[in-house]
Amino acid sequence: MKDLNLLYIFEALWRDHSASIAAQNLGLTQSAVSNSLKRLRQTYSDRLFTLVGRRMEPTPFCTQIAPRLLQSLMLIRAAESQMVEFDPGLCRKSFTVRMLDVGEVVCLPPILKELARVAPMARMNTVGGGMEETLNGLATGRIDLAMGYMPTLQTDIHRLPVFSQHYVCVMRREHPMANTTMTLDDFITRDHLLVEAGGTGHQALERALIDAGGADCIRIRLPHHLSSPHVLLETDVVWTLPCALANTLARYFPLVIQPLPLRIPSFEIDLYWHDRFHRDPQNKWLREMMSAVLKSQQAQWQ
Repeated sequence: MKDLNLLYIFEALWRDHSASIAAQNLGLTQSAVSNSLKRLRQTYSDRLFTLVGRRMEPTPFCTQIAPRLLQSLMLIRAAESQMVEFDPGLCRKSFTVRMLDVGEVVCLPPILKELARVAPMARMNTVGGGMEETLNGLATGRIDLAMGYMPTLQTDIHRLPVFSQHYVCVMRREHPMANTTMTLDDFITRDHLLVEAGGTGHQALERALIDAGGADCIRIRLPHHLSSPHVLLETDVVWTLPCALANTLARYFPLVIQPLPLRIPSFEIDLYWHDRFHRDPQNKWLREMMSAVLKSQQAQWQ
């Protein structure tokens, strides 16, 4: 194969089973992918991928040669990562990190401060999305790292724990229970706010409330964290949330933080990246930088 770019097209079609999705993930037009597939077919005198229903499925010959082609591409990437010396001071890359709004509030400011110090020409974007979208983004390189609590994110994924979290509850300073440490009975008889965001552990929290006898105590359900403190200031609801977010918000809102009188396991906040980029110098530097920043902040988040 004279044009090594065709290897990337082959890999994308093998992975995505769709010319349009492959084109999107590669940042190409669908016609460019179709033309590359035509060249691959001419090279190997085989159709390689055929449309079965809505999926591009490999032919038997394609299945036979795929391991060698994919292995060749892996060796090319490994050679490139070894040859490139990464200097963060010269980096102009725009890094993309998947995190929720809670991560943007708690973790992003110190990360951006360190990024500006050591890589002043680099930029950073954040994105959301579900588990499938996150996994696809990590696999294709559209997302450099994911950060949060995502135990179901497993396929070809590396994970680095950066800090642990436990739950606390918050309320407005004028709340009837603001100056009284709540018992479990107090807790389950109060009105509660629950943030239902993917990857936040809200299902475990709701299950714990139900098991404790508070099945009907959730009065408000919201999809985002950042509207919650505004709701708290105008109501007598109680909000259960990670301690790092509680301590951060209490710096800006008149809130009272109390221990949670309910048994809910603590959890790890992790960094996630795809195996394809495990040895990539830029990715390695980014995750090491973010890990160091987040670990250094943990004491003030507890």
